[in-house]
Amino acid sequence: MTPTTRCEELVEFTDQSGTRRRIRFVPQSGNCDEWQRIEEVWTDQAWRLVGQDTVSDVNHWTRPVQTA
Repeated sequence: MTPTTRCEELVEFTDQSGTRRRIRFVPQSGNCDEWQRIEEVWTDQAWRLVGQDTVSDVNHWTRPVQTA
């Protein structure tokens, strides 16, 4: 991988029902501002598509939890 390699952003989690889910943001080739947002669910054998759409202006960061 090089500094110019475009990578997908990925978040995986288990919801309250115990279902494993993930959301992927995959960069569109040829367009730096657009991404495919892909929502999937694990079916014990493979990831199954739940939905997808094109989004723009994806930002990623972490921050400390805000408490009252």
